[in-house]
Amino acid sequence: MMEEEEFEFAEDLEAILHLTPEVQLAIEQVFPSQDPLDGADFNAVEYINTLFPTEQSLANIDDVVNKIRLKIRRLDDNIRTVVRGQTNVGQDGRQALEEAQIAIQQLFGKIKDIKDKAEKSEQMVKEITRDIKQLDHAKRHLTTSITTLNHLHMLAGGVDSLEVKAAQSELGTQILADFEEAFPSQGSKRPGGPSNVLRDACLVANVLDPRIKQEIIKKFIRQHLSEYLVAWLDKIDRRYAWIKRQLVDYEEKYGRMFPEEWCMTERIAVEFCHITRVELAKVMRTRAKEIEVKLLLFAIQRTTNFEGLLAKRFTGCTLTDVPGKKRPESPLEPTNPFLEDEPGEDVGTEKDEDLAKPRKPKTPDNPFHGIVSKCFEPHLYVYIESQDKNLGELIDRFVADFRAQGPPKAGTEEGGAVLPSCADLFVYYKKCMVQCSQLSTGEPMIALTTIFQKFLREYAWKILSGNLPNSFIPKFINHLFRCKPISMVGAEQLLLDTHSLKTVLLDLPSIGSQVLRKAPASYTKIVVKGMTRAEMILKVVMAPHEPPVVFVDNYIKLLADGNPETFQKILDMKGLKRSEQSSMLDLFRQRLPTPPSGADSGPSLSFSAPTPEQESSRIRKLEKLIKKRL
Repeated sequence: MMEEEEFEFAEDLEAILHLTPEVQLAIEQVFPSQDPLDGADFNAVEYINTLFPTEQSLANIDDVVNKIRLKIRRLDDNIRTVVRGQTNVGQDGRQALEEAQIAIQQLFGKIKDIKDKAEKSEQMVKEITRDIKQLDHAKRHLTTSITTLNHLHMLAGGVDSLEVKAAQSELGTQILADFEEAFPSQGSKRPGGPSNVLRDACLVANVLDPRIKQEIIKKFIRQHLSEYLVAWLDKIDRRYAWIKRQLVDYEEKYGRMFPEEWCMTERIAVEFCHITRVELAKVMRTRAKEIEVKLLLFAIQRTTNFEGLLAKRFTGCTLTDVPGKKRPESPLEPTNPFLEDEPGEDVGTEKDEDLAKPRKPKTPDNPFHGIVSKCFEPHLYVYIESQDKNLGELIDRFVADFRAQGPPKAGTEEGGAVLPSCADLFVYYKKCMVQCSQLSTGEPMIALTTIFQKFLREYAWKILSGNLPNSFIPKFINHLFRCKPISMVGAEQLLLDTHSLKTVLLDLPSIGSQVLRKAPASYTKIVVKGMTRAEMILKVVMAPHEPPVVFVDNYIKLLADGNPETFQKILDMKGLKRSEQSSMLDLFRQRLPTPPSGADSGPSLSFSAPTPEQESSRIRKLEKLIKKRL
């Protein structure tokens, strides 16, 4: 009976607690559960089938029913506890609401008190700051008044300035008109001495707009140089003589008219230089084919002399403030050791001895260097071509002298021989470098160095190659003698190396040359003779010293050298003991052939290796030759 009542109660409860899908979803999110009994789509048949899938499982049906009833009772207890708890919660809620209402009333009362106190404070602040506000208004009005007065002052100053500028402009126009009247653009200069009116006008122009001063200077210089005419290079002296006369004329007639700080004399000279440079450049471009090296050097020498004269006469202070002009760059301090010459040294070339001798390159303190002479630089190729021709003729002359006189003899006191033509060549190089550095230190100097390289190679090929073996082979033989003692294998290797070196020396004149040249016969003869001697020395060293008579005769036959010192060196290379060497030397003296009657009985040496002191003496001798030719 009780079970039926519970079933009916469950049906009624299910009908009452039918929830919407949204509510059911919310409950599942808050209280997730995997129990099938908690599912909204619970199916009792499926649940029972799950509990009792087979007939055999019905055996424990009583246990399952008891578990379900126990679970139902627990749920009932939980429901009753929750219901009773909700009754107490309602009472607590009403009490909390009443307490909240009381707190809100108290808060409103406090806010009202604060508002009243704020109004009283505001009123108090207004009373305190009432005087300060008046002072703030007074400050603002005063600042506005001062600003207005400043604007008024600026306006009044501007009006005065405009009036002054208008007066200065009118005065400047009048001064320019006076100068135009005194020195018209067309016509001759005004005769007579300086004008007091114009002199005072120049003093006034000093305090006016600087353009007035520049215009006066420009007009006067243009009028003063109006008679300047263009001339060809052969008459370039007339240009410089004319400006000298003009400067003297200016000093006599107008020197006191212009203020001294205007430097009018220098300005006239500088403007003349600018005009001359431009005009010379034009005429040389037009008549470039007529420029010869002597004519070019003559013009450059006269021009550089004139620039040096300007440097002595003027300071160059106007070169930086001439409108549209730049001060010419001073040359860098020379570092060429060839420039360390005594004053008055002749640095002219042999081909141009009739021309005036150029001086040293301009020092950095000459502000006028290049102010005119720079126009010659594009045409210096004429000078470079001339030096190319002169050096070619000089090398040909050196070759002819070398063939006629032969290689120089080695001195006994001063060491090895020095070719006189070597000193002559470097003296000529020095003269060319000094002269070219006076003309230009740019591209022409680079072109000149290229020519120097070309003729140094020519000199080395035509002259030095024949003299090289005379100094190299004796040193090589001397180093062979230092190889002591030497084994048979070492001597054989040295013999192979000597033969290879002999081949290289024979081919040396044509190494690095694009044109296959045959070495001179004299050069080949010297190399073959010297290197064959080196080979014979090594062959004697390789020969056995037993029996001694055969060894000595072989030495005399191969080397033909009767000097006991050379034989002693051979014995040292073989590593013989002193006792053996002594007997060998005695036998060597006995086996030497008797020299013909009347001939020099002293020993002969084919080559002698120079000592380090002799090598140093060669350098000193070359320096003495160069200084002597300078």
